[in-house]
Amino acid sequence: MNNNKIVKSVENVNSYNELKSDAIYHIGECMAVREQIIKNKNSVIIAKVNNLEIALCDNGKFEELLDNEIKQAGLCLENKPNNFM
Repeated sequence: MNNNKIVKSVENVNSYNELKSDAIYHIGECMAVREQIIKNKNSVIIAKVNNLEIALCDNGKFEELLDNEIKQAGLCLENKPNNFM
């Protein structure tokens, strides 16, 4: 096995480990935000886009988006093709 193949193999393992770590962290973040939304039904979610703050009115839809993020990151952990990758 030549050195180029070894280096490429190590890079692939490092990339996978980094992606796995990112997925685990992302799932934790999404679950924490989702729990806060469920606890505080009257909370207002504000997103900042290009220095413009926008209030999101539909918390149910935001929960749905978080659920999808959790699902996609979970698929990443299972080595299945997904949007998170």
